[in-house]
Amino acid sequence: LRDGILVVDNLLSREEIIEAHQGLAQTLKDDYGVDVHDLEGTGHGLIEASSTNGAGGVLDIFYPDWKMKITTNETLFRMTCQLWKEAYCHTGESLEDLTNASSEVDGSKTTVENCDGDDSANKRKDDSFKWHPFGAFDHDKGYTFIDRIGYRIPTKIAESIGKQLTMTKDMSQPTQAPSNAKKITPKKKKPKSRAIQRSLTPHFDCCPEKYHDTTNKNKWRPIQCFVSLTDNLQPNTGGFEAVPGFHREFRSWVDDGRRFGRLSGDDEPLPESKSQTPHPQRCVGEYTHLSPSEDRALMQRVQHIPVMAGSVVFWDNRIPHANSYRNDPPVDSNDDGTNCDAASVMDALGTSGSRAVVYCSFLPDVDVNRRFVQRQLEDWKLQRAPRVGDRWIRQDDDDGKDYNDVVGTDGTSRARLNEVGKRLIGLVEWT
Repeated sequence: LRDGILVVDNLLSREEIIEAHQGLAQTLKDDYGVDVHDLEGTGHGLIEASSTNGAGGVLDIFYPDWKMKITTNETLFRMTCQLWKEAYCHTGESLEDLTNASSEVDGSKTTVENCDGDDSANKRKDDSFKWHPFGAFDHDKGYTFIDRIGYRIPTKIAESIGKQLTMTKDMSQPTQAPSNAKKITPKKKKPKSRAIQRSLTPHFDCCPEKYHDTTNKNKWRPIQCFVSLTDNLQPNTGGFEAVPGFHREFRSWVDDGRRFGRLSGDDEPLPESKSQTPHPQRCVGEYTHLSPSEDRALMQRVQHIPVMAGSVVFWDNRIPHANSYRNDPPVDSNDDGTNCDAASVMDALGTSGSRAVVYCSFLPDVDVNRRFVQRQLEDWKLQRAPRVGDRWIRQDDDDGKDYNDVVGTDGTSRARLNEVGKRLIGLVEWT
């Protein structure tokens, strides 16, 4: 509640980490021709797997069995349920109720119930950050949000591959000879090489100005999370970064037009005229980036969140977050990227120092999410890229592919889900 970020260690056992490593390596090789033991020679295949142009190392990998096993992990879901119960109102409270309760904290007049259904709201300093517009819900029921994975290779390798591709493209361009000796052909600038992966800059996965507006929302995901498959204990190694505690400031920051102690280039307060200028950024789907100039003070609060392999990271979706500008694996770590001491653990993923995570959030059981999960279920059955959910993917009604009901044909993927898993993806209704 204080930080809006929670790291829980040891969600996955050593054996489960190995299984996930083997599954990821096989998926990359089979689907994209990427050999994790030869990223210099095959890593260009990662380009095809990314619809974010390499941002954050995010890859459009959704349905492999090893990933769905993590996505529908019952322990992970129950942890999320506990967080919903503690961090968000679920009995139908109004924002006015919570605001009044916090304003009367020093008195004994109020008997407003807090989000846990008791009458101790007057003992709390401020519960207003727990409010949402989606009404009451059962915090023990919900659905999985089938998200993507992160596989961020070291920056030096990403840059090297980008340079190789640029050189290959440049060499393949035909040179045009001048029509006569006197004519001078202007030299073309050589294309600038670009790393095939880059950082994911600080952003929100929501539209701040429309956060409490339910119009045109296709889902409500109050808490985000990922499971880390590799250690990420040091800054600048491609890992998770965030602004702890900002969820408590989010509403006032938005109401004030994102005016938040902004600084000029000389670290001096901006002139009054500029500091009073609202500066909402464009929201693409549910993605809103922070502005290095307008949101500098907020971006300066971004900090590295250390995570061990097998751990899960939860964060409130009002928390600005990112991954680091570079992934430079520490030399003294043998580039193994993992906390597990047995060499066999890293055999599958190699020793490049790549960061690997599975994004795997859950959605509370409210009307908008019930509708969402049914559309998501259709895509899962066809094993096609999800078409709803603001995943930044270009979605065409007719992409030219002939999809069959892959899951319904042989039932193998369905059979691997336990009873909770079937409810999490919407195959079976919650009772």
